[in-house]
Amino acid sequence: MKGDLHTEELMHAVVASQTGLRTARHISHAYLMDIPDYPRPLLLTDVAINIAPTLMEKVSIVQNAIDFAHVMGIAEPRVAILAAVETSATGCPRRLMPRRYARWLSAGRSPAACWMAPRL
Repeated sequence: MKGDLHTEELMHAVVASQTGLRTARHISHAYLMDIPDYPRPLLLTDVAINIAPTLMEKVSIVQNAIDFAHVMGIAEPRVAILAAVETSATGCPRRLMPRRYARWLSAGRSPAACWMAPRL
């Protein structure tokens, strides 16, 4: 949690070349929740850092989340690719991308997770 600190101030410190936390990997964040009546941990990733990531940036974001889940003891995380829209037209990119993305990832590119995406 960052409290009253503006995101741009926090991220400036994170990505600083000499003193920051930046590595060769794409920057994303993860939020791990322990919900009392839910049977397992719930992990949300990248709800605020990357505004309009490309497909390859999304791949990196999800891989970061999978790696974090493994560190937290979750052997086979369940990954749900979601579209942040309530309703959409049939050809809407935000509706189509999660399905294409999950299909791409489930084709053996990241075998350490179970993949789900919205139905079209």
